[in-house]
Amino acid sequence: MNWDLPPMSIFPNSTPRYPNLWIYVNCKMAENYNKALYFVVERLKECAEVYNDFECFHIAEGCDYFTRRRGLFPVGLGEKSHDHELHLRFYTQPLKSYTPLEIYNEKFYRIAISVHFEVDRPAKLHAYVDKCPVCGCTGEYKKFFGAETRVKNENVHDPLGLELILHGTIRGKSTPVFKGINYFDKLYKMIIEEDKPSREDINTARIGQVFFIEC
Repeated sequence: MNWDLPPMSIFPNSTPRYPNLWIYVNCKMAENYNKALYFVVERLKECAEVYNDFECFHIAEGCDYFTRRRGLFPVGLGEKSHDHELHLRFYTQPLKSYTPLEIYNEKFYRIAISVHFEVDRPAKLHAYVDKCPVCGCTGEYKKFFGAETRVKNENVHDPLGLELILHGTIRGKSTPVFKGINYFDKLYKMIIEEDKPSREDINTARIGQVFFIEC
């Protein structure tokens, strides 16, 4: 697990957290890095229906591409009723010059993504409602109730986003309007791994790695 992940220092200084989703595309499935990236984006559109609706080139938090899915898991909490958003920030430029990773007797292009799940609308509640049973500091995340923004980003909203994009669930509950990457396990030979990082420069609670090995 955590196969030869590059140091945080390769990413722009404005990158707040280490990318928590790494997708590996077998070099046999893509002629070059750009085609591997296209493959990943198309698969994410297919399973999660993510899209870029900013109508501009979005470079927030050091990323070079941004996509999201809105209107998820609406919650009724009176004045704090809200829905949720999954957003994905791609960090591709630093990795284009990297030699493909050799693992499982194959070579893979690496796509780094930061995945995050948080309050979307109404905007005045963005990005946290700690009492929310979906995105808040409840259940297994209750120890982070009232914590500072950085701590909640790293330990609550990043892991929730990773769970949703990998498995199509939040806290183990699925939604019929969203499929995770595991949706493709019947179409591709693939491996999905998750683990807690052990390196100090990886400032997010969990890392997910997805290997697309062959069609």
